[in-house]
Amino acid sequence: AGWRPQVATPDGVPPPVDAESLDPATLGGDYGKAACLCDAVRQITDLHTPIDLDVLTGKDLDTLIGVFIPGGNGPLMDLCQAAGVDRLLRHCVAAAKPIATLCHGTAALLATCGGANRSPFCGQQVTCFSAAEESATSLAGRWPYTLENRLRQEGFRVSTGAPWQSHIATDHLILSGQNPASAAALTHAFIQRLPSTPTPTPTPTPKGKHYEC
Repeated sequence: AGWRPQVATPDGVPPPVDAESLDPATLGGDYGKAACLCDAVRQITDLHTPIDLDVLTGKDLDTLIGVFIPGGNGPLMDLCQAAGVDRLLRHCVAAAKPIATLCHGTAALLATCGGANRSPFCGQQVTCFSAAEESATSLAGRWPYTLENRLRQEGFRVSTGAPWQSHIATDHLILSGQNPASAAALTHAFIQRLPSTPTPTPTPTPKGKHYEC
């Protein structure tokens, strides 16, 4: 589509890829696909040296045209409580920039909850990896909370579809996808919200180490 994505994480730490998602057994025994995915991860250089969310300046934030937060289990532990995520999301709200969250990535919205300032997303409709889907995974019961239930507790309206099927929800600036099967539909909807003409984006100095798949 012509835009150059930038990768940013808390403390500039390279995001690890869930090993199970690259396991041929998870991919129907397709070793070729597993090797292809692992190679693709290695070639996304920004994944190896992401930007530290905490060093983004106001000018850096102004150059952003939207935020896409992918899934994986990591957001349940770090993005959900990172001050840099809270700052980034509140900037998007103030500047009317679209925010897309996929699967467990919706946990990032929790970073705006629990502080002195009320979450700008309270009462809005989102979707996420559902409780029904969680119960069918190998990690069922090993997390301190279920994302669907936690979001409801924090005042979000959670919409879920059939397990493992594509389902997206949109409300104001938020676009969210329930699970990996929702990735294509969510990405398409997100792109439709972006400006029609890409603009050059300055790159802040990254921090982190190389990630080996």
